[in-house]
Amino acid sequence: MSLKWVMPRVVGRGAGLGNELIPWARAFVAATLLNAKLLPPAFGLNARRYGRHFDTPAWDWLMHRAMLRTLPAYYFDESAFRAFGGGTDGGDAVTALQGFIEHHGLKHRKAYVLYTDGLWGGFAHIAAARDFVRATLYRSRFAAQNLLRLRQRLSPDAVHIGLHIRLGDFGHARHLADEYRGQFNLSLPLQWYRQLALNLKSQLDRPLQFAVFSDGTREQLAPVLEGLDAVYTDDLAPGDCSDLLALADMDLLVCSVSSFSAMAAFLSDSPYIWFEPQLQHHAGGLRSIWGHEPMQQQAGSATLNALAAAHQAQQLGHDMHGHAWSVGLDAAVPAHLCERLTQRWTARRAAFDLVRYGVVQEAGHG
Repeated sequence: MSLKWVMPRVVGRGAGLGNELIPWARAFVAATLLNAKLLPPAFGLNARRYGRHFDTPAWDWLMHRAMLRTLPAYYFDESAFRAFGGGTDGGDAVTALQGFIEHHGLKHRKAYVLYTDGLWGGFAHIAAARDFVRATLYRSRFAAQNLLRLRQRLSPDAVHIGLHIRLGDFGHARHLADEYRGQFNLSLPLQWYRQLALNLKSQLDRPLQFAVFSDGTREQLAPVLEGLDAVYTDDLAPGDCSDLLALADMDLLVCSVSSFSAMAAFLSDSPYIWFEPQLQHHAGGLRSIWGHEPMQQQAGSATLNALAAAHQAQQLGHDMHGHAWSVGLDAAVPAHLCERLTQRWTARRAAFDLVRYGVVQEAGHG
C-alpha cells in the first residue's frame, strides 16, 4: 500500500463546489507527477453535503487531520507556486509542482502527505487537470442519471442556452456602476436575463431552448422565463455536479458572477456571456475580471500579457471574438455571437455528421 498521499485540504467547513474543485484539481496534478494516492477533499463538515456525491465519509476531516499530524507534511501554497516557477495567477501548476517536488526530493521519499488549498492561481494554472475535473464530476453519484434525464428534456434541433441564475445566498447590488465592478457573489438583475433571452430569440433564426440552473424557485424565476421555451433541473436528484456539467455543455452559457459559472466556462468549449458591469476597464475598450488585482498588474502577469496580445490584434485588425463575450446592462447581443451560435448549432446536428447517419457535401464544394 502506498504511503505517499496528496490531499486537497478543506479550509474551515469548506466552500462551494466551484471553489473546492480548484485545489482538488491542483492536488490531482501533484499526485500524477508523484504517482501518489490522491484523496478527495474532506467534505464531512461542509453544509452543502458534497460527500454524498463523492461517497466520502462524514468523518473524513478527522482522517485528514490525523494524516497531517502523523506523516511528514509538505505544503504547496501560493508562495511555493510562485517560487518554483508558477509566476503570477495564470501560470502553470505543472511547472511549479515539478520544481517543488524536486526541491524536497519527494520522488525518493517513501511516506509523506503533500497538501494544498486555496483559490490562488486561477483556472489557467490547472488546465492540465481539466479532463480530471470533468471525469470526477461525471462519476459522482447522481450526475450520469441527471444528465440523461435532462437530455430527454432538450430538443436536439434547438440551440441550447444555459442560464445560471444565482439568488439564494447572494447579495443584491443597489447601484450598478459602483457595486458590481470587481465584485463577486452579487445576484444579477433578473430583467437582464429576461431581456438577453428575448434578444437572443429575436436575433437567431433557429429554434432556441433555455435550460435554467438556479437556486431560485420557479415562482421567483417566472418573470424571467414567461413565454420562453425553458426546462428546469430543480426536480432532479441533488444536482450540484450534473448542473455544472450540463451548464458547461450548453451551446451558450449565460453566467452568473460566481465561481460555479466560472468553473462551467472553464470546462466548456462553448461561448459564454459575462455581465459587463462586473468587469474591469482597460484602454481600447478591453475588459477583464481580475485585471484590478495587484498581482495582475505586475510585469509578466497573465492579464498584462493578454492586454498586449489584444492591442496587437486590434492594430492588425484581427478577429478577437473567442470563448468569452461581455454583454452590457442593455443585454444587447453582438451579431458575431449569433453567427458563432449558428455555426455551433450546425456543427452539432446529426444530419451533417457522417458517423451519426448524416451527410456531407462532396469534396471541393463549400
